[in-house]
Amino acid sequence: MPRKSPAPIVLLWDHAHIWGLLLHRALTRLGLSFSLLRARDAARVLLGDAPPGLLVVPGGFARKKLEALGEEGAEAVRRFVAEGGAYLGICGGAGLALSDPDGLSLCPWRRAGFTNRLKHFISGHVRVTPRRPSPLVPDWLPARPLVAVWWPARFAPPAAEVQGHAPGEVLAAYAAPGPDFMLADLDVSGLSKATLDAWRERYGLGLGPEFLGEGPCMLTGVFGRGRYVLSHAHLETPDSPQANAWLAHILAVLTAGSPPRTPPAAVPAWDLNGEPRLFADPGLEKAQALLEEVIELGVAHRLLFRRNAWLLGWRPGAPGFAVSNLRAMLRQAGSLPPTPSGATYWCENSRGFLADMRRFHEGVSASFLDERLAATLSRFGRMALPEAALARQRLELFGPPPGVGGACGGLVGTLDELVFRMLAG
Repeated sequence: MPRKSPAPIVLLWDHAHIWGLLLHRALTRLGLSFSLLRARDAARVLLGDAPPGLLVVPGGFARKKLEALGEEGAEAVRRFVAEGGAYLGICGGAGLALSDPDGLSLCPWRRAGFTNRLKHFISGHVRVTPRRPSPLVPDWLPARPLVAVWWPARFAPPAAEVQGHAPGEVLAAYAAPGPDFMLADLDVSGLSKATLDAWRERYGLGLGPEFLGEGPCMLTGVFGRGRYVLSHAHLETPDSPQANAWLAHILAVLTAGSPPRTPPAAVPAWDLNGEPRLFADPGLEKAQALLEEVIELGVAHRLLFRRNAWLLGWRPGAPGFAVSNLRAMLRQAGSLPPTPSGATYWCENSRGFLADMRRFHEGVSASFLDERLAATLSRFGRMALPEAALARQRLELFGPPPGVGGACGGLVGTLDELVFRMLAG
C-alpha cells in the first residue's frame, strides 16, 4: 500500500475528552496537518484508497475506546498498522495497543497490575532515561528529559514469546520525580529530604527516586510492516518544553518527515479561563458559571484545589478528574467558532443540557457538603455518615470510578459531540 511522505495524521477522537483536547492543541501548535477520526469511520478511513500514515490515539480508557471501535474498527486498526501504518498511543491510547482483553494486540506487552497501588496515583513531571541510540530519540534531547505523567498505568513484559509479534523495546524508563511531582494530593516535590527520610525510617514508606523504580515509561516496536510508539508520558502536556520537543521529533519520524534539528518551541500554557469567547451562547455561559460555583465550593471545603490553569487537583476519593474534564470540555466549547453543524446540534440540545447542568449543580453541591461533613464526623467514630449513602450519591453523579459516567458522563457526552462538530467543521 503506497504512502505519501510526509504522511497525514489522524487523531482518534472517541473517549478522549480532555486528553483529546490536549493532543489536538499540541498538534495544532506544532503546525502539523491532521484530521479527526471517529471510531465508527475507522475502517473506511484507515483502509481506504488514500490511508493516513499515522494514527494518534490520546489518553482515556482503553476499554471504552475498544468498545467504540467494535470488531470491524479494531481489525481495521490492526490491518492499517500491519500494512505499513504507524500508531502513536498516549496513556490510554498506549493501553489500547497492548495484548490485553481490552487491547488490539499490536504490542506483545501487557498492562501490569499494581503491587503498590500508590504508584497509580502519581502525577506531574518525572525524569526519564531514553534508550540511545534510536531514531526516535533526537541528539539534542537531554540525558534525562522531563516529561509529564498523569496517573499512569504500568507496562508488563509478555509472559512468553507471542507468536507473530516482534518483542518490542523500552524506549524510555522512569528515572526520578520532577519538580511538580505529586502523590494523589500530596506535593512530594515540596517536601524536604529530612521529611522523606523520616517517613522512610518510621513507616517504611519511600517516596524518593526509588519510588518510581526504573520501569518502562515508553515502548516501541513493529507490527507487520508498521510500527508503534506507546507512551505513558503525556508528551503533549502544555508548557512542557522537553516533552513537547520530543513529541515533535517522534511525529516527524513516524510520518517520514524531517525531524527538527533543534528543539522546537513548547506548546504554550493552556489557561482555560483566558480562552477567547468565540461561541458566546447564553446557555453555555450559564453552564460554565454553574460549574465554577461547584468548583469554588469544592475548593472552599478542601475537596478540590487549583493545580494549574487547565487541571484541578483533588483529595483522594473526590471526583476531581470528572469535574476537571467537564470544565475543560465546557471551556473549549465556548472558545471555538461555531460551525453550521455545531450550531444546529447545540440548538437541538442546549435546553436539555442546561436543565441537566442545573440538576448536576444541585446534586454535586449537596454531595460535596455531605463528603465534607463525613470527613469531619469520621474523626468521631460512631457519628460518621454511612458510606453506602455517599457511594450511591457519587455513583449517580459520576458513575463507577475511575471513569466519567453518571450525570457528569451525560453532560460530557453532549459536549464531546459539540466540540467534535466545531473542530471537524
